[in-house]
Amino acid sequence: MRIIYNQHDVEDALITAFSKIFRSIGNFEYRGESSLTKWIKTIVINESIRILKSKPTLSYSEDLTEYESTDFDNADLSGVDIDRIYAIIGAMPDGYRTVFNLFAIEGYSHKEIADLLNIAENTSKSQLRKARIYIIEKLKTTQGYETTK
Repeated sequence: MRIIYNQHDVEDALITAFSKIFRSIGNFEYRGESSLTKWIKTIVINESIRILKSKPTLSYSEDLTEYESTDFDNADLSGVDIDRIYAIIGAMPDGYRTVFNLFAIEGYSHKEIADLLNIAENTSKSQLRKARIYIIEKLKTTQGYETTK
């Protein structure tokens, strides 16, 4: 649900991913304690991205002019309600949310994200920046949150 937010699409992604997992389990190569988890996670993420990319609403904007003045690097997020952050992430435009989750949660590099989503590496970087700014701007309007300088 970090990549696809529509419940029906999430179910489709999981059904298809686990069908692929069960069909391909014979091809799995054990490479250490967490290799099975990583293998399954990769299949589920790739299937989620495939479904997300099939939607006509997924778009990425390169324009950062409206976001250049926000100082999120000096943000104090202590005391912020985590449920509120999850709700904000869920309400983000798909492009922001996808890149943010792949980078910040899943640990992918911008190059890996660019390859997965068929976008430029700089597009991945700009989407991450805009996602961070989006979160902070929403927190400012809903919780009186302020950045510190």
